[in-house]
Amino acid sequence: MSGLSRGGVRGGGWSTLPHQLQVSGIAALAAWVTVLSWRVLTAGFAEVGIPLLFIGAVLAGGGAVARWSRVPGVLVVLAQLVVGALLVLGTTTGSPLPTPANVDLFLAMVRDALDSSRQYAAPVQAGVPPVHPLLLIGGTLVLVAVDAVACTLRRAPVAGLVLLAAYTLPVAVTGESVSWWLFVAIAGLFLVLVFLQHSDHVASWGRAPDGERGAFSVRTGAISNTAVALGGAAIALAVVVPAAVPTMSMSVYDGNGPGTREVTVNDPMVDLRRDLAQGADVPLLWVTTSGPKPSYLRISVLTRFNGQAWTPGDREIPDDQSATGVMPPLDGVSTAVRRKDFQYDVRVGPDFDSTWLPTTEQVSRISAGSEWRYDVNTRDFIAARDDITTADSSYDFTGVQLTYDEQQMNDAVSGAGSVAGIFTDVPPSLNNEIRRLAQSVTADAPTRFQKAQVLQRWFREDGGFRYDKSQVESAGSGGADLLAFLDDKVGYCEQFAASMAIMARVLGIPSRVAVGFLEPTRATNGAWEFSSHDLHAWPELYFPGSGWVRFEPTPQARAGQVPGYTTAEIAPVSQAPSPSVSRSSELLPERGETASAATGTADEESSSVPWVPLLAGLGGLALLSVLLLTPRLVRASRRQRRLAGDVEDLWVELQDVTRDLGHDWPHGRSPRRTGEWLGRLLARPTAGGERPDRPRRGRDQAPEAAAALDRLVHALEHSRYSREPEAFTAERFRADAELVEQALAAGVTPREVRRAAWWPASVVGRRRSWRPRSRTAPPPTPTDPGASRPVDELVG
Repeated sequence: MSGLSRGGVRGGGWSTLPHQLQVSGIAALAAWVTVLSWRVLTAGFAEVGIPLLFIGAVLAGGGAVARWSRVPGVLVVLAQLVVGALLVLGTTTGSPLPTPANVDLFLAMVRDALDSSRQYAAPVQAGVPPVHPLLLIGGTLVLVAVDAVACTLRRAPVAGLVLLAAYTLPVAVTGESVSWWLFVAIAGLFLVLVFLQHSDHVASWGRAPDGERGAFSVRTGAISNTAVALGGAAIALAVVVPAAVPTMSMSVYDGNGPGTREVTVNDPMVDLRRDLAQGADVPLLWVTTSGPKPSYLRISVLTRFNGQAWTPGDREIPDDQSATGVMPPLDGVSTAVRRKDFQYDVRVGPDFDSTWLPTTEQVSRISAGSEWRYDVNTRDFIAARDDITTADSSYDFTGVQLTYDEQQMNDAVSGAGSVAGIFTDVPPSLNNEIRRLAQSVTADAPTRFQKAQVLQRWFREDGGFRYDKSQVESAGSGGADLLAFLDDKVGYCEQFAASMAIMARVLGIPSRVAVGFLEPTRATNGAWEFSSHDLHAWPELYFPGSGWVRFEPTPQARAGQVPGYTTAEIAPVSQAPSPSVSRSSELLPERGETASAATGTADEESSSVPWVPLLAGLGGLALLSVLLLTPRLVRASRRQRRLAGDVEDLWVELQDVTRDLGHDWPHGRSPRRTGEWLGRLLARPTAGGERPDRPRRGRDQAPEAAAALDRLVHALEHSRYSREPEAFTAERFRADAELVEQALAAGVTPREVRRAAWWPASVVGRRRSWRPRSRTAPPPTPTDPGASRPVDELVG
């Protein structure tokens, strides 16, 4: 439809180019400010933020000009993606030209960035391959998405979802909140964007034309203020509602807020310090069993390290998870692991007032009453109400003793994807020295299990650490105390367990800290007695197939024995050290060293470009593009064929153009009557000027097009009905037909013009009323005096 392409007028929709630039600029600025929340993900974010500002300006300006020039929206978005990709390529490699060498360099940088994103917790510090390429790609996609939704599709409120998703990304990665001033800036820009779009929409409704009464008109200022008020109310509700509704969980602190299915938990580590610091050794509980000595009787596990201390985190304890009956299968334990079940009867004395229920590490059945619940992720037991404690209670359970296979644990793959994210989170505030120390100590260990063995041996034997219970009173200052402990190498069980657990997470091993009782003594009645001096802490590490496995880093002065599997010799394997490791003899960067290609592992191989899915995706996109372009191509082929025919073919082409623009052709009418009907749809083309959204239509609005239409009708009638018919070629009246098409296109909305070009109804089909489509009724036409009496028409 070349006629429609040339007849499309500028200035419609969002009227002027300055207005287009204004809205696109606000959208790009909102997207860029949102991406600033990613600064917590990496050091030196200026190397990402400044280029993204330039990329956003280019994409916004180019998109505004393209939309003002009536380029179809699909092409605008595709062009922005291409330009954005070239700009990212130029920013990362120094040249935007996609040469083979340049593309290979870019792909290598992306692979290194992926490796760094897996190996190092945010913020990724200097000295390792930066994650900047990933952030540039993501930031560019955010810029394109916001511009496409807010400007190309003209759905500014929906663009808020894109901004929200980008804003919450650092929270999901780091668990840390984003600054309020940034949220306020984003919200303000979002409101401005909504205001501009809605004010433009309302202004396009216009006021009653001069001389007309009863036409619809509005006060644009009032509706614009209403749009801003609604946007502000939505932002306020987004902030207030999650905190006000009790059924929504908000993990603002180190435990859950009020809720019908979750409770705020106490901190067993604080109780451990308090009880160990007391001088008196008070008997607390007694365990009777026919099985082995119930050492390491666990009270609770700590899952969250917030950079300052280990805490229990959150617990999910619905009513159907009561501590009565059979428990779910053991978490992550293969059926190939040998196991034995033993019965345990527990009696708790009045001095042990705890909201946590002591059990062995693995429990298959329990009978403690409905007042106690268990959490599926941690498999520890907590009171369902605040007034329920263990004091003067008794219960029984079936404990499972597992016989671990150290070779199976050594061969296990990473367990990070098999457990909840709370067991792998490393806070960005963790001191770099702790990260470097974890990597250097375990550099020579080729597998995760052997790294865990090395860590335990380092704390107990090789690292020069010393157990000193007197350190209990000075403990409790979290991360700073942890670093001081690693420097001084003197501490007690909490510090050993906490240090090994967080260092294991740095190495990619899921971990948690267990708090309970170490070794009992025999009571006079044959039961095993636990006292306050038996309180202890130890780490549990996760290995797929074996589940959560206990380690013992506390030196022999406190913990005399260690599990046999933690000291077992492992047969050498051909696997190279994992990528998170650096040789202790080499200079370590701020957050460790990236492994070279020669020392890559299976994890590194998995980070290579997935060519099969990539090619399949490109093939799918190509197929989708072909399907979307097919109607346009078919329509263009028909038009070209008709323009090479006669006037009858040209009339059929005009019929399809009319249908494509949203009208149904008045079948059953003569050419003259059809021409009269088409004349009421004509409007004045305003190429190069401002196009109204409510164009006046009628023959008097486009006299040149009306005259061209009359010439077409006369030629068609002469060709059909003359006694001496003349063969009129389409080429002879092509200019007249294109003039009529331009006038028809000027009488509909820009959206209809784009739809006619890309999704023509004459090809794909679309039912429309044959009455003219318009926001307002067409100007009244003079009554045909002869319309009331029968007319014999020659049907055309």
